[in-house]
Amino acid sequence: MKKYLMVINNGLQEYFTYRLNFVLWRVRVIVAILISYFLWNAVYSQSNQVFGYGQSQMMTYILLTIFINGIVFSTQTFRVAEEINYGILSRYLIRPLNYFVYNLSRDFADKLINTSFSVIEFLLLVFLLKPPIIFQTNPLWILLFVQSVIFAAILYFEISLLISFIGFWSNETWAPRFLFFILVSFLAGNYFPLDIFPPPIYKILELLPFTYLLFYPLKIYIGQVSSIFIIKGFLSVIFWIIALYFILRLFWRKGLKVYTAEGQ
Repeated sequence: MKKYLMVINNGLQEYFTYRLNFVLWRVRVIVAILISYFLWNAVYSQSNQVFGYGQSQMMTYILLTIFINGIVFSTQTFRVAEEINYGILSRYLIRPLNYFVYNLSRDFADKLINTSFSVIEFLLLVFLLKPPIIFQTNPLWILLFVQSVIFAAILYFEISLLISFIGFWSNETWAPRFLFFILVSFLAGNYFPLDIFPPPIYKILELLPFTYLLFYPLKIYIGQVSSIFIIKGFLSVIFWIIALYFILRLFWRKGLKVYTAEGQ
């Protein structure tokens, strides 16, 4: 356990070493949120109700994506592909550590610092913009929201790690990861709630794991959900976490069989 705590500590120190990269990343996140915020704010200047959402519900949804992005989508799994391509993975294979837990530890450091800043940024935006938002006070909704965010973080870690395993079979990993990030951001509901789509499309999206990365937790926080929605959602996300775990193990074993430690 001590060695993984050291990994977390090293990850935090690295952020303070490369401060400019981190600042530019946070600026990108804030700009994206502001674009969505002012776009929806303009829409609500013409109507108080859009797609079944009141202005306070939509503004809460949009602004809270900054928090979800910090805790769910921040990750260091892109390094896995680099370590495979450059043969660095060999160093970890001969050490007494679990490579999956090692990456979880790196991700935890990443999520810890990004989440801390996202909370500050959220409060700052609320103070400056003074939007009509919902501060959830129901303990049950808050508990369910926290649990759904934890599940979402685990699910995204698995999905992102699986994409990085492309490195076992290809040296080109940046482009697939970039396209993956754009696609997931859209399918997760990063720009608008997914249930504004026509029912047939929304039904398909509910079957995909991406729905439970952002849209599902935020719907719970807003409180605009039924018991069936909550139960079905938790069962779905648990199914995907278990299924992706076994898929990850399968690809890991197959990947190691073709791994050549090129560059070492």
